[in-house]
Amino acid sequence: MAAFAIPEDIKLRGRPLPEWQRPDAQMMLDAAASWIRERKPGIAPDDPNAKLVSIQVVKAALISEAYLGLSAFSKTTGEVTRSGTLANPGQLLVFTDFHKELLGIPFRAGPVWSFKVGDY
Repeated sequence: MAAFAIPEDIKLRGRPLPEWQRPDAQMMLDAAASWIRERKPGIAPDDPNAKLVSIQVVKAALISEAYLGLSAFSKTTGEVTRSGTLANPGQLLVFTDFHKELLGIPFRAGPVWSFKVGDY
């Protein structure tokens, strides 16, 4: 099945994706759609929340791609230092609880019980 969004839907810092980044974006959009459909079978192909979530997770992955494989980074230029720690190093597409809530996917385990006949 098709992705919920296309690379042209993704804007980085208000600009369209460069041509060289579009194939990667399409693969990530396909992977995001697969993840969503696996957890929410029967979702409509034009679901607006699925489109929004797909764009958000792929955009975050593209922005942090330069730091893939790192758990922390630091860059110093003159007297200015920029550093950070990645919350999910090594994870490319990150779906938050908010994304799951938007999609109607449970993100907290519910109670489970079993009362077998004669087992009480």
